[in-house]
Amino acid sequence: MAKQTVSEEEIHLRKRARRRLVGAIALVILAAILLPMVFDDQVKPVGNVEIQIQDEKTAPPFESKIPPAASAPAASLPVAAESAPAAEKPPVAGKPAATEEKPAARNPVSGQEFVVQLGVFSNASNVRDLRSKLSAAGIETYIESNAAGAQTRVRAGPYPSRAAAENARRKILKSGLDGVVENR
Repeated sequence: MAKQTVSEEEIHLRKRARRRLVGAIALVILAAILLPMVFDDQVKPVGNVEIQIQDEKTAPPFESKIPPAASAPAASLPVAAESAPAAEKPPVAGKPAATEEKPAARNPVSGQEFVVQLGVFSNASNVRDLRSKLSAAGIETYIESNAAGAQTRVRAGPYPSRAAAENARRKILKSGLDGVVENR
C-alpha cells in the first residue's frame, strides 16, 4: 500500500469543514439555551393586586378630573336648530348640570329610567355635529355638562324600559353611530 499524500488544499478544506461544524454546534447550543427563555409563557407573579368594581347603583355621579380648558365652557353651547327646545338651568356647585330639560319617561312599575349615552366631548363643535346628525335621524337628545363645563355628555332618552332604549340604540346604529344603554 502506497502512502497517500494530502495536499495543502485538502487540508484547508478539512479545516473549513471543522470550523463550520463547530459553529453549527455552537449555534444549536445557544438556541437551545436562549429560545426557551424568550418564549417562556409563564407570567411572573407581581404580587397581590386588588381590583374593586363598583355597582351601577352605588357609583358616585360623574366628576371630571380634567382641569377646565381655556376656551368657553361647554354649558354655554348654542343648541342646534333641529334639536328639541331646551330650558337652560344654572349649574349647581358640586353637581353635574343638565343643560336641557329631559322628558319624563319613568317606568311606573320599576321606577327606573334608561338612556343611551352617545359620547363625552370637550369640543363644542363635536357636540353640535352629533346632535344635528341625530336630530336629522329623528332621535331626541339632551346634553349634560360637568360642574366645570369642561366635558359634555350627549345622551338620548330617557326611556321607560331597557327594551325601548335598545330599540333607540338600534335606530342610532342605522345612522352610523353607536351608544351605550345605561340606567339613569
